[in-house]
Amino acid sequence: MSAANVGEDATAARRSAATPSFVVAWLCRIAVWPRPLRIGAIAALALAGLAASLTLAPDLGDRLTHSLFMPALIAAALLLEIPSGVAVFAVALTAVHAPLFGPPLSPLAGWPDVLQLGAFVFNGVVLLLLARALQDLSRAKSEVDELDRINAEQLGHFIEQAPASMAMFDRDMRYLAASARWRDDFGLSRDIIGKSHYEVLPEIAGARKSIHARALAGEIVKCDRDRFDRLQGGTIWLRSEARPWRHPLDGVGGVLIYCEDISDRVAIRQALEDNERRLNAILNSAMEAIVTIDAEGRVISANPATCEVFGYAVPELLGQSIDLLTPAPLAGHFRYLEAYRSNRDGRIVGRRREVEGRRKDGTIFPLELTVSEAKDDGGAIFVGFMRDLSPIREERRRVEALRDELAHVVRLNEMGEVVAGLAHEVGQPIAAILNFSAACRRAPGAEAEMIGRIEAQARRAGEILKRLRGFIEKRPPTRETEDLAALIEEALQLWPSRLRAPVVFAPERSFEAVVDRIQIEQVVVNLLQNAEEALRMTSAPEIHISLAQLDPGHISVSVADNGVGVEPDAREKLFSAFYSTKMFGMGVGLSICRSIVEAHGGEIRFRPNQPRGAIFEFTLPTSNVQG
Repeated sequence: MSAANVGEDATAARRSAATPSFVVAWLCRIAVWPRPLRIGAIAALALAGLAASLTLAPDLGDRLTHSLFMPALIAAALLLEIPSGVAVFAVALTAVHAPLFGPPLSPLAGWPDVLQLGAFVFNGVVLLLLARALQDLSRAKSEVDELDRINAEQLGHFIEQAPASMAMFDRDMRYLAASARWRDDFGLSRDIIGKSHYEVLPEIAGARKSIHARALAGEIVKCDRDRFDRLQGGTIWLRSEARPWRHPLDGVGGVLIYCEDISDRVAIRQALEDNERRLNAILNSAMEAIVTIDAEGRVISANPATCEVFGYAVPELLGQSIDLLTPAPLAGHFRYLEAYRSNRDGRIVGRRREVEGRRKDGTIFPLELTVSEAKDDGGAIFVGFMRDLSPIREERRRVEALRDELAHVVRLNEMGEVVAGLAHEVGQPIAAILNFSAACRRAPGAEAEMIGRIEAQARRAGEILKRLRGFIEKRPPTRETEDLAALIEEALQLWPSRLRAPVVFAPERSFEAVVDRIQIEQVVVNLLQNAEEALRMTSAPEIHISLAQLDPGHISVSVADNGVGVEPDAREKLFSAFYSTKMFGMGVGLSICRSIVEAHGGEIRFRPNQPRGAIFEFTLPTSNVQG
């Protein structure tokens, strides 16, 4: 059964409710008769009546003459031929009352004849009016049939070409109609009309059958997300609605089912949900605190790391101002955000800044903040990535303490050589003290001069020991403005040279820098020892120390020798920890030197000397630069 058949059935139901069934059946049959056949039948009955009136008139008398034409009139009325009825009526009047074939068959001789004629005329008019009514009814029926045919065709086109997937079933769930989209979605052919829905799609389970039963009971059943697994493989997701359709007289006639394939939307939604789960997993496992705020600075979301860093629970943060996490209102912060929104000023968005954070217990701690912009349906939002710098600062302090400890250990390691050199230096003033004391005993009257000399030599020995104690003692680093030329001279006195290689150091003027005196002396002593080590196989060893002003903010100190130099392969690793070119070296001297120089805000580097040897140069700032 097609959609056109469905429309015809509905029209027939309406027609049967308005008109007697036998009349409708008669009009349906008459409508298909050829008109010449109908006119021929009427003419035959009219001629039969005329022949009977001419033949039987003497026997019947003039009373029944008109009645012989009544069958023709009745046939004209029933066959819906009004012109033929008028013609039969005219023939009857003419044949009965006009002298065509002799005297009239029924002359009007008195009132009975007039009454008989009037009755015939009345009956004829009634029959003609009946014919007219039946003709109008037949025409109306034809128009209704044509309208029904057009409606049925339109309904069929509507269902067939509808962009939605829809199907119409009877009470036994047999197909009455189905759209092309329905057939395409379920992979069906056109010959499903009249077949059971459960035979066409055997994968329909009990849950859907119960939905159909509820719809047949008069209920509208909707399902926003329904999974449909095909027997031949594959899954589609549907949004469906099942509702009853009704006959005008006898209630629910079947079920209308509307379906929409939402597989693409379900896939997109699933992808979004997967992305959201992955994003939540990333946020929940992130080591940094991540907070999302709106344009007014209210917290939208916070990850677990935020709760761990600041000590708040997530519900305590949502909807609160971001000022809750800072020791002072971030008025400047919001000005930056407003400037970014208005003219894309990037002084805060996309850059790292160090700020102060405040935990729930009131503790203030250093915080690294990076702000990024994101978009959502409500406009721009900002995401803050915050890292607690407390462990990093603590680790940095620990590393600096270890570096100072290592530097102290290196100085102690160097003391073996330093003490050997100082034994001779300290022995000289002590010997002089002894000599002056003996001379004082032998030369009366010269006590004052001798005692002065003894005092000077004793002071000299004390200064040597003081410098030695200051060099090896463990103390916190302090930076002061120092004369680098005097500092290098003092380092030369500490340096226990074994080769007695001549050191050329003749600064033209004084150079001042803000340094830790002991640490810079350690750098100079280490460079001098390395230079002496490189000069062991040199016949005419020589060391040059020079000071130079690189720019208004930096001074250069260089130690050059004419020794064996440094192999090219070793130059890249000279300042690496635990790397040494010496056979028994620890590999920490130059590494400590680099740490000390960089902590002062300078840098240390190597370059080959010409024609042979090496030059180690480091720079120092003329002002206090914190490393």
